[in-house]
Amino acid sequence: MRRFILPIALLALAPAGSALAQTVPPRDGLWRGSLGAGITNVTGNSKSFNAGLSADAVRRTESSTMSGRFLSLYGTAEQNGTEELIVDIIRANAAYDHDLAELTYGFLAYDLEKDKVADLRWRNSPSLGVGLHLRKTETVIFNVFAGYSYNHESLYDGTTRSFNEALLGEESGHKWSTGVSIKQRFAVYPNLTDSGEYRLQFDAGLLAPLFERWNLTVKYSLRYQSNPPAGVEKQDTVLYTGLQYRWGAPE
Repeated sequence: MRRFILPIALLALAPAGSALAQTVPPRDGLWRGSLGAGITNVTGNSKSFNAGLSADAVRRTESSTMSGRFLSLYGTAEQNGTEELIVDIIRANAAYDHDLAELTYGFLAYDLEKDKVADLRWRNSPSLGVGLHLRKTETVIFNVFAGYSYNHESLYDGTTRSFNEALLGEESGHKWSTGVSIKQRFAVYPNLTDSGEYRLQFDAGLLAPLFERWNLTVKYSLRYQSNPPAGVEKQDTVLYTGLQYRWGAPE
């Protein structure tokens, strides 16, 4: 099932962080970030309910970067008098990278994912590897990376699946003088346990400042798995848009 979730009334609740909101933050060792949350409710001839929460955090020094992000989406719709769950997603990530030399770095990361509609109770996926800085300035980042990932899936029917995976990908971020910033990451996970199977992940985001610490943010996320559980589609997409409140040290 492809999903497009667009909360239209997002309100900041409290401080959190935003690696996406601060695409290329200064290397001063200070935390920066943002938090957005919102809800839409439609009644009348049609009935639907959507809620979303997103949070991101980032801290950069001269030689390392720590980051975290969180996205939760929940939505229902009524069809023929029956309420149906259309989305119930949680995605979280924590990552640390450290420069090994001027152009190379090592990284550790941990991904946690839930998708009830896709029968995925939890996916736990730690990874590690090395990367190459093709470009690294105060306003532009472009990296390529490779490594190893362990994918453990717990399904709602009580079964579990585990795979050893390779990891290949690229990521970039750009921030303009106007404050508008973009970030994207594409990763391929070739399955080392079941030859020929693989996963794809693509995440992209755009942020534009509105006034003071308020930003307009748009996030797009795609997940593809060549060997999903029975009865589950191979591809899911999510589009999330709204307002975020930025906190932390000024840039």
